[in-house]
Amino acid sequence: MEKKKVKKSKKFKIIAIVFIVLAVIIAVPYFYFNYQVGKVKTVSIPTSSKDLGINENIFKPKANTDDYVNILLFGVDTRDVQNKKGSADSIMILTVDKFNKKMKLTSIMRDSIVDMQGRGEMQGFNQDRINYSFDYGGAPLTIKTINENYQMNIKDYVKVDFVAMAKLIDAVGGVPVNITAEEIPVANSYIKEISKIEKTTPNYIKTPGLQTLNGVQAVGYCRIRYVGNMDFERTQRQRTVLTELFKKLSKTSLLDMPKLADTILPNVETSLDKSDILSLASYILMNKISNIEQLRLPIEGSYRTIYVNNVYFLGWDKDTNIKKLHEFVFEGQNIDK
Repeated sequence: MEKKKVKKSKKFKIIAIVFIVLAVIIAVPYFYFNYQVGKVKTVSIPTSSKDLGINENIFKPKANTDDYVNILLFGVDTRDVQNKKGSADSIMILTVDKFNKKMKLTSIMRDSIVDMQGRGEMQGFNQDRINYSFDYGGAPLTIKTINENYQMNIKDYVKVDFVAMAKLIDAVGGVPVNITAEEIPVANSYIKEISKIEKTTPNYIKTPGLQTLNGVQAVGYCRIRYVGNMDFERTQRQRTVLTELFKKLSKTSLLDMPKLADTILPNVETSLDKSDILSLASYILMNKISNIEQLRLPIEGSYRTIYVNNVYFLGWDKDTNIKKLHEFVFEGQNIDK
């Protein structure tokens, strides 16, 4: 009897040790990641529907749209050190669709004309270019402008600059991109520019085809504008790189998260608080969400070139694009018109 008790005791000790080891393996990365989140630059922005430009007649409290978390993403050009805000070179809406357990990415063309108080050449007009909203009033004004013009319910944003994006891409080992011969010289010119700013030796792209681009190379690729269909293709390049980046991030093991967080989080500015970041990151990782559906606004056949006060803009049909955006983001959930 005593021998059996000893054997059982040893068995339970082994099981207890295994559980303790597993707990440490899981807990240490979590608490370290939790600690790293504190390094994110968090910015407080208005929270009322009125200040955010959210139409409460459309987005009623506790509506079915609560399962769709929409966050504004900014890619900012901060080469001009005198411009503290930087120019919003990329504007996208990231949707975490908890109802269907997937993510979506919507690009908004930066030359799109929107209703807002104009400045500079557009002083005295109630219209201006969407990306200028960031120059005029930072993230809060851009969120409000998009919510009002596209009838959305965005409450938060995430901002990274070109250098931070390059570091993030390097942290996951680069991203696969199929680059054309025509795109190479333009991408290389941006690679040279970024490398000069960072005081590093440029690593140019030498051959076309599918290949893994490092951070600076991928950012240079994203910035190509004058190859193909101008800014339309550039937004596609940006979505391609972000999609591949999310795929890499979603496959990151729990043990590798602390190192990745140490690279990413200090280079991010956001209105999301610590609990929001942890909650969204956990949701995406636990549900193994890697595929991202994509949309570009304005959609094909709904835009035209226009001039206001002799200034070029991309005009777009509001009814058509708002309907398409709502169908894409909310997938038929109850949105009152």
